[in-house]
Amino acid sequence: MVLLTAKMLGIKTVITEHSHFQYNDIGIIGHNKLCKFYLKEIDAAIAVSHACKDNFTLRCMISPNICFTVPNAVDTNKFTPNPSLRFPLKTINIVVVSRLAYAKGSDILIDIIPDVLAVHPNAYFIIGGDGPKKPLLE
Repeated sequence: MVLLTAKMLGIKTVITEHSHFQYNDIGIIGHNKLCKFYLKEIDAAIAVSHACKDNFTLRCMISPNICFTVPNAVDTNKFTPNPSLRFPLKTINIVVVSRLAYAKGSDILIDIIPDVLAVHPNAYFIIGGDGPKKPLLE
């Protein structure tokens, strides 16, 4: 209702998108239809990742030209490598720090680990985070 009222008053609207919904879930289908209706008149959108932007513009039929990506930032003063940790030499280090949930792509990570290790047996996965998919990754 706020978006429609703003449009009627000539106020520019910008929304932020943080989600990554599926296309085929019965509950999400209705949600996507509502989004297409309510968001067709927005002036711009901001997504937190390129994957989020792609998902959002496809689900809600928003022009990619008005959707911008502003990734989450990391304070490098708070998150620095621990020099006491030593990883094996000549390895491929793959680092994932995330909430370990479906919405963050943990299922994809779980699925690709065996494939990556089959091609690159010297790959080393460094995974940080917690969530419902943590037991599967362990």
